[in-house]
Amino acid sequence: MSRNLIGGLLLLLLAGIVTPSFANDLVGSGAIGGHLGSSLFTADSLTGASAEPRLAGDFVFSYVWKDRVTADLTLGYGYNKLETGDDRYYLAVSAPLFTLTGRYFLNDGKGWRPYLGAGGGAYMWSILNYELGASVDPETFERLRGASFGVHGLVGAERRMSRRIGMTGDLGYHYLFSEDLESYPSGYGGNKAYFQARVGVSFYFSLSERVDTGLPE
Repeated sequence: MSRNLIGGLLLLLLAGIVTPSFANDLVGSGAIGGHLGSSLFTADSLTGASAEPRLAGDFVFSYVWKDRVTADLTLGYGYNKLETGDDRYYLAVSAPLFTLTGRYFLNDGKGWRPYLGAGGGAYMWSILNYELGASVDPETFERLRGASFGVHGLVGAERRMSRRIGMTGDLGYHYLFSEDLESYPSGYGGNKAYFQARVGVSFYFSLSERVDTGLPE
């Protein structure tokens, strides 16, 4: 199912090759959209050693600050299957509560607009058992879940499909400062990190156009 959704979005992205791009006309506009993709944990060591990629998705609100600068506020969710052979450690989950990202576009007025992005925010993480409850450390009996600050970087490209619709595809790396070896001495207590590949769509709207009420000013 996830492969079909991602494949469909990629086809739409490629179809935009013949569509002209608009950049300057969106300064001061907002956008709402979402992404689908897949993530893969690489840290901590126990998580990265057994992680298998699974579906990830997010919802994003964007603001076009300048021709080449866009700010994003993102809320997301992603998980990996853990091949540990132990039902106590079955899934690794990362849920960005909110992340702020600045994206800088490398050209303006082109069909394809590559961009670089960086930012940070608050993340929730957890290690779940087979019954999808939080796992516990066998020494301290602390639940393997928490909230932490994290940072991330992106490289990708945007394609305008029309004046109000844009498609994006990017690869990101997220690093969570979640280390707590005192609470989790048996493992899974290190900083978390994961790669995420995603494609998505954004719908732009004006934040400055005045509504004509028909009443005299």
